Amino acid sequence: MTKQITEAIRQTDVLMECDVLVVGGGPAGIGAAIGAAKAGAKTIILERYGFLGGNITVCSVEPPSWYRQEKTTMPGGAAKEIEDRMIALNAVKPVAFRPSTGLSYDTEIYKVMADDYMADNGVTPLYHCMGVTPYMEGNVVRGVITESKSGRCAILAKRVVDSTGDADLIARSGAPTLKGDPVTGRLQGGTLKFFLNNVDIDKIEEVMDRDPESRHPYTHKLLYEPFKAAEEAGEPPLRYSANTMFYTCIEPDEININLATYDKEIDGTDVLSLTRSEIRLRKEALEVLRRLRLYGEGFENAKLRNFVTSVGIRETRRIVGGYTLTTKDIYERGRFEDTIGIFPVYADGEGVKEIPFTDAYFQVPYRILVPQGVENLLAAGRCISGERSAVPTTRQMDFCMVTGQAAGAACALSIRQDVAVRDVDIPKLQKELVRQGLRVF
Repeated sequence: MTKQITEAIRQTDVLMECDVLVVGGGPAGIGAAIGAAKAGAKTIILERYGFLGGNITVCSVEPPSWYRQEKTTMPGGAAKEIEDRMIALNAVKPVAFRPSTGLSYDTEIYKVMADDYMADNGVTPLYHCMGVTPYMEGNVVRGVITESKSGRCAILAKRVVDSTGDADLIARSGAPTLKGDPVTGRLQGGTLKFFLNNVDIDKIEEVMDRDPESRHPYTHKLLYEPFKAAEEAGEPPLRYSANTMFYTCIEPDEININLATYDKEIDGTDVLSLTRSEIRLRKEALEVLRRLRLYGEGFENAKLRNFVTSVGIRETRRIVGGYTLTTKDIYERGRFEDTIGIFPVYADGEGVKEIPFTDAYFQVPYRILVPQGVENLLAAGRCISGERSAVPTTRQMDFCMVTGQAAGAACALSIRQDVAVRDVDIPKLQKELVRQGLRVF
């Protein structure tokens, strides 16, 4: 331990030490922890909630691969291992969307699966703990300061992966980041999903079968008639809603609703904004329920079962990396010498929808994980270096898992090679990722 770090932590307890510290336990963090551990590193994954999964479990987004079609080229790796584990647990069912071949996950069983997945790969999880700022010696990250019920502590690490989704650690390291639209700063909206029970799902399906637009291959299950009927009856459009929704069937009379709440004013990096959004979206959900009961067939006796744990965030910061992934790279099947994974040509965002009906895919370059101006800290997940117009692709959970697995493996290999993470041997990294089951080329 250097003298500088010794001085820095004099007033701070060292909680743990490891080779690779992964901060954030969503899809990117899970991938990073697995990538590092499989490459032989002593790995800790840090998560602020009491479970892993990120948007899958925190926000009950059950179908991370809902877009998958018969010809879609999938990336493999940790995402495939997770799906195999969920199938073995009998915790999947076909997604509600047509004609997708994707699977919906039981998000409560997912929490248990993720615990076992970490244990089986020798990863140490640390829950109910936030990684708030990086420990640095000059521009080199040596660990992370945490806050929790245990107080302010430090976890020392040889390498760190920022899988917070928001590039929190990278931004606080002083490295450059971008956020939102380059002109207006606007971000994609946030959604608070919620569950209803006492619904007549057969009646809802019957209503949607009468409307060909609801069965469109791009929108699949987009239920808008109750919202339209409310407006025709003289009620104003809902302010914090997309005034439409799609849903997943849970039990015979229960559904999980998405898009019915939609906050265009939210900033996922601002705790005051997050607080306002949670409050307003809970109220908006109750108004949605009122309108569904009044104007929607099959909802006459519907009741609120619960809200998900947190409002879901689609977009915040992006790092400025060694390369900026472009929409041209995505749509024109970009190929890179430093590829560390592949992803289908797919996008889902505001006004953007590209479903992978073909086997087209692009390669993911390593450089988009490497922030400028800071050493031994990598990005993984939606905060990688990319154009804002690429976010409808880079925010996807399977894409986040690809970047995470590559970041974790790169950290482990850089320790073995005794080089900074930006200087890791790319051919050896590619070979390791292939060994881990990730499709690289």
